[in-house]
Amino acid sequence: MYSGLFGLEKKDLISALIGAGISIFLLKTGILSLFFLVPLGFVAFSCHYKTAWFTFALIFLGNLVLILLSTVGRGISAAFIGMELLYFSVMTLVFTWITAPPPDLPLKVSGPLRLIAGSCIGAMVFSFIFLESMKSQGFMEYVDFFIRTFTSASRSSGTDVVQSAMLEMITAEYLVQIIRSVMLRGGSIVSCLLLFFVSRQISFLFARVFLRVRRIPGDNSLAVFHVYPTVIWAFSASLLLVVFTRMINLQTLEILLWNVLIICAILYLVQGLGILQFFLARPETPTFMRLLFTVLFIVILFSPFLNALLLGGLILLGVAENWAPLRVSNKNGPPSTPEAGDGSLDD
Repeated sequence: MYSGLFGLEKKDLISALIGAGISIFLLKTGILSLFFLVPLGFVAFSCHYKTAWFTFALIFLGNLVLILLSTVGRGISAAFIGMELLYFSVMTLVFTWITAPPPDLPLKVSGPLRLIAGSCIGAMVFSFIFLESMKSQGFMEYVDFFIRTFTSASRSSGTDVVQSAMLEMITAEYLVQIIRSVMLRGGSIVSCLLLFFVSRQISFLFARVFLRVRRIPGDNSLAVFHVYPTVIWAFSASLLLVVFTRMINLQTLEILLWNVLIICAILYLVQGLGILQFFLARPETPTFMRLLFTVLFIVILFSPFLNALLLGGLILLGVAENWAPLRVSNKNGPPSTPEAGDGSLDD
């Protein structure tokens, strides 16, 4: 029973305080800031959903106080403060919804769809902040400083003449234009998806190892996730139309189609993951092998070239289930292809 402060018991309040403190600490460090959502996810998987939302509130308030304290008297604009607070607040809010959705919400959304929808929301916020940041002179100066530092480091490490000449040709405007193009064409969605998915899996792995949590609370397995059969037409059409709109230089429509294509690809990527999980979740598969697969999957995601092969293969695996019964239960008999069921996106 939750009868203490905000309906939480003392142990839940302590868990929320520790989780929020670690999250804020990671947020303010260097490369470890990539994992600032992991403590929040750990609380979500190991405690009541109310504890997770209280942790989110503490992270928001703590981050707000630290931002104000670190910027007071330094002449930093209110717009910069607002964008920084907006980004981290939206990311933690969306991740809390992904990992600990309130059970009394009128609209029930499955775990994979929360992950995809949350990535789209995060991508819109991230793209808005990036495009606004591009307008400031300080941002371009920072990019130029980064390029010069990277070029100098490459030259001192013995880079050959051709590569050095190519690096010298890169300007801040050129690099920002490339990043902008990739982000608007689905790069932001993929980045947010990776951030949320990796944070979610690491959080669950910690909860499973340290607290013996057997499954994600309130979520069904990816093994029963299916994409509507009609999505294949959107996937195919967007793939063809992206090429056509690029040929006739319809940039706005091309950007829209790229995002449709990426979202469809993500859906089939999740379906491909579901197929893998279907086989890993079989009783004869040892628990050690499941944990090992999770760790290897995360490692490969951060490995250049290998991650592209892995993700591309999973997308093709998900697409193939439109025609082949890849998930066939030995007990129940009928195939788990989209055509065999109702084609629901919910799991």
